Amino acid sequence: MTDLLTKILEVNVYLQPVLFFLSIITNTINVRVLCSHDLRLSACTHYFLANAIFSIIYTCLICPTQFLLGFHIDWSTSLVGCKTRAYVILLAPFLARTMLTLASFDRYCSSSQSHRFHVISAIQSARLIIVITTIISIIYMLPLVAIYHREETSGACLQYSNLLINMYIFSQILLYYILAPILMILFGLLTISNVRQLAARIGPRVSIVRHRRTEGQLTRMLLLQIGIHLILTIPFGVIYSMNSFKPSTQTSNILVVRHILVMWQQCDYFVSFFLYLLSGSTYRKHLARILKLDTHQNHRIDRSIIQQAGTIQ
Repeated sequence: MTDLLTKILEVNVYLQPVLFFLSIITNTINVRVLCSHDLRLSACTHYFLANAIFSIIYTCLICPTQFLLGFHIDWSTSLVGCKTRAYVILLAPFLARTMLTLASFDRYCSSSQSHRFHVISAIQSARLIIVITTIISIIYMLPLVAIYHREETSGACLQYSNLLINMYIFSQILLYYILAPILMILFGLLTISNVRQLAARIGPRVSIVRHRRTEGQLTRMLLLQIGIHLILTIPFGVIYSMNSFKPSTQTSNILVVRHILVMWQQCDYFVSFFLYLLSGSTYRKHLARILKLDTHQNHRIDRSIIQQAGTIQ
């Protein structure tokens, strides 16, 4: 292990607790705000909720793992850990990105003038799609349990290599790092086109419709999140793809870059909160209402006590 890699692992000891609390707190706030009545009326919000939940799950797995590496504790060196680590660590981010892709498709369906697409954008349809997609993803990722083995002599966790495994790894990379970003960008552009056509046809009346205003803000929130998401995740995808197809590339220098990019990618799991604050006035309004809720309740309690005291007098 090189000195640079050792220093990077030491940085994890201090950085991972910060990333952990940032992600847990921001995604918990996201879940609370997105459960507000106005926002829950949109199918897109349910994809945002699923994304936040999977982000919390991923954070609870990756942060302790990276933190322990700073003390040279790697649970993947055990027999069970070697078999399950890749599956456990990769499933949650796979589902989180899938939810963003589905959200971008939902925005396209919602902005479309086709009744068939509007049915897909219904809340019940979104919930069903989330459940089915989650089950399919859990099954699809299961081969990861079988393609890793623990070498008895060195105790290292190594990946088997044959044509079938390479095809499966390629399908993962194709879905996660190529097809999903392309679909996000494509549906984003189509949504922008649909929104412009709708605005040109309806005119300024659309600005006074509360539901349309909320839908437009959800679209802006999603497009901004997709852009930042791709910036934060694609660099690690390049390193992961290279290491998966050619394990001999896992040199000390590449491992240093990989650990740095993992930390860079982890920012994706809390930045959505700040993007929502920046781009959604409805989100800010509901957040402010939640933060002031206890204050209002205390004021009401104080007023009731005063009124009761006055009645007694």
